[in-house]
Amino acid sequence: MNKISRIARAAAVGALALGGVVAGTTHASAATSNWGCRSDRTGSFADAGHGIHLDSCIEDQWGNNGSGFYARIAVTLDPGSGPDHPAVFPCAQLWKSNGFGGWSYAHDYGCMGWYGPGTNDAIWISDNGQNYNPGSGAYVVRVGFWATINGHYAYYGDVESPVASVW
Repeated sequence: MNKISRIARAAAVGALALGGVVAGTTHASAATSNWGCRSDRTGSFADAGHGIHLDSCIEDQWGNNGSGFYARIAVTLDPGSGPDHPAVFPCAQLWKSNGFGGWSYAHDYGCMGWYGPGTNDAIWISDNGQNYNPGSGAYVVRVGFWATINGHYAYYGDVESPVASVW
């Protein structure tokens, strides 16, 4: 199933890239498509365990001619205390598809700060909603978080937004 998903994703990215070549578009055409949030497609935030629920969004700022993306993170943490309910420090990065099922780091949007148990739907928008203009291609926003879980301070999670494109 995972292999089929990679093949389908690669085919979609290839079709988008080929469409740009056939249409003769360039980086300057700067149009985007398919942006939004994970929860728009799945109906819920991702459950990262330990009462941590995250949403990852890739958004287009229309005032920037639709030429790039900003990140939006939403966090809900179950109430409680102790090691089963850690505080989290969510962060977002932009990743670009290579067109063959692989992804490479493109941009660091930064982090939203520390949030503790009982946080309800905290929302953070990178760079005050200003776009990062990455050039043509297919992109996702990946959201993870810093936390101490089971005594280990590390970066956890990989919640991906829908794949969005610039052409």
